[in-house]
Amino acid sequence: MVKLLEKQRQLYKLLEQLLVVIQIVAIFIIFIVSLYWFLELIGNEFLSFMDPVIKVIKDAMIAHFEEELAKGQSGLDGSLFIFIAILGILLYVVSQIKTFTKYQIRTLDKKIIEKREEEQARFNKELQADAKKQIMDYNNIVVLVHVTLKTLLRDVYQTHNDVKHIDKKQEEIVIVALFNLLKNIPGCQFSKDGRTLIITSKNFDNVDTLLSTLNDSINRLKAQLKPRKLSISTNIAIDVYPDRVKVKDIYEDVKTLLQLNMPDEILCYGNFCNRYQYVKTPKFVAYLKGTYDMTEDENVWSLVKKD
Repeated sequence: MVKLLEKQRQLYKLLEQLLVVIQIVAIFIIFIVSLYWFLELIGNEFLSFMDPVIKVIKDAMIAHFEEELAKGQSGLDGSLFIFIAILGILLYVVSQIKTFTKYQIRTLDKKIIEKREEEQARFNKELQADAKKQIMDYNNIVVLVHVTLKTLLRDVYQTHNDVKHIDKKQEEIVIVALFNLLKNIPGCQFSKDGRTLIITSKNFDNVDTLLSTLNDSINRLKAQLKPRKLSISTNIAIDVYPDRVKVKDIYEDVKTLLQLNMPDEILCYGNFCNRYQYVKTPKFVAYLKGTYDMTEDENVWSLVKKD
């Protein structure tokens, strides 16, 4: 549609240029004929070389306007006057046509802009639809929960000279306890890598249920451990991936988020945020934590539960 409008505009532009040429030629002819007529009246033969051309003009005027010329004053040749008047009328007509042509060009310019904007909007909409389709393919979730258990007893700090010293069996017990609190979440699979609990799901619609249950379970464990003078600290990372990708292929990238060591925060990359924006009633809000040097510069986001 735009190309058709542009061709029409080109035609009107050519017409406008042609009309300008006609105006210039007509004005030049009027000037020369008027000058010839004036010099003829005063008896000056400066433009006598134009006699053949003027004779053709006079003969043409007489042939068409003989009766009107006969009614004029005797001794005054009005054929050149009529010729000049015809050219004047022609100039007026040409100027009106040129005005109309300019109006059409302006109208076409507006239409071209509108059509381009419509095509751009349609193109952007198609791009957004394609982008959304690709993003929606990221329907699988992986969550890593790294558990650290600490004692709250000062004398233990002094005895072992290590604030992080804790019985490994106790950490194992806490990880098992966390698993027991999460194991009933529909559609989730669990595995373990040392002190890191790995949770996967093939249904992104479960993401809020998973994160909310995880958040509540950690708080519940903290409350249970407090009377025993123990505290639990967690580093959590979450990401999404499509069906064609295996968990092991993205595991190291997600694990890198844990190495940022931001306790009690749920960290994610932009991929997760892009997918999470299509959740109808999200229970979490993503805040940009900053850009970090991973294998390359990456934006890292933190998920915070809404009040």
